[in-house]
Amino acid sequence: MTLPLEEDPRPPYVQAAAVLRGEITSGRLKPGDKLPSARDLQDRYGIASSTVQNALRMLKSEGLIYSVQGRGSFVRQNATGPTTSGSRAASSPRSAGSGEAGGRDEGEAVKELKARVALVEEQLSTLQQTQEKLLTLVQQLLGPDGK
Repeated sequence: MTLPLEEDPRPPYVQAAAVLRGEITSGRLKPGDKLPSARDLQDRYGIASSTVQNALRMLKSEGLIYSVQGRGSFVRQNATGPTTSGSRAASSPRSAGSGEAGGRDEGEAVKELKARVALVEEQLSTLQQTQEKLLTLVQQLLGPDGK
């Protein structure tokens, strides 16, 4: 099953995360279950390795999965699906009167934004580390007098 990349305006990693989230919240993937390998997910959804990693990172930030180095990604025992946070969002004053479905959508949007912010923060940190390394290399190449 490839993702509907042309028909869905969301980024591919968000689409892949949504499919996996649905499998978790529906019970198809149960607590403790191992997710398919990154390579299997690439093949299944027709997406790149980095896209799979971003989708998994998003699910980790939502508390749905965890990863073990060299073993894979697993569904958390206390995985909280969108319905849990959605019911909180539905009872908030901001979404009052919008109905439970509207609250779930709002809760899902908040989760997606938080995951995107976490991803951007991680990428920023990586860029800062790269910048520091490059500055060190430039200083080494120029020598002590800077020429």
